[in-house]
Amino acid sequence: MIAEPSMKDTYPSTLTIEVDRIPLRNYLRASRLLLWILSLSFFGVMLGLAAGTGYLERNDLKGTDAILGVIKGVTAGLGISWAIALTVYYIFSHRGTSRYANSLEVTVEGAFLRIRQHTTARTDRKLHFRSIVDYATYQDALMRRFGIHALHMMTTGGGPGSLVVIPAVKNCEEVRDMLSEIDRLRENG
Repeated sequence: MIAEPSMKDTYPSTLTIEVDRIPLRNYLRASRLLLWILSLSFFGVMLGLAAGTGYLERNDLKGTDAILGVIKGVTAGLGISWAIALTVYYIFSHRGTSRYANSLEVTVEGAFLRIRQHTTARTDRKLHFRSIVDYATYQDALMRRFGIHALHMMTTGGGPGSLVVIPAVKNCEEVRDMLSEIDRLRENG
């Protein structure tokens, strides 16, 4: 049963939090692509160094020719790893980021905050306001590039599920203040 707002509570009992979907999709795509590139670049550099040093040993190169041989090997290794990263990104991450950005829904339902999302699995989470202990806004360099903020909420109980992150909330600071006020008014509901 959803608690009805009290006389002091001027907020509607059901309220939808807006998500900025297009910048969220673009941010998620860029972050996943960077993750794949950075993850596989290490292996590309190692592969390039191995190929470059093998080339040096076979051709008995010294001095500047040796340095250029190693640089060519590392560059080739990076190029191969980036091509693999791009391919892996399109196979495993590209559609999933769009699905997540389009499916993210955040609503206030009485004394509960409901978060629904779909990546590889569907998640429908309801948090009672009394379990939320902290509200914060967050923006890293990549988020700033795409003009989005994330709402971070800490819940009681600790552990890996205690941090709830909702990316690309429109007017994030205003929403944070509104949710903390709703929390104050409804936490005992």
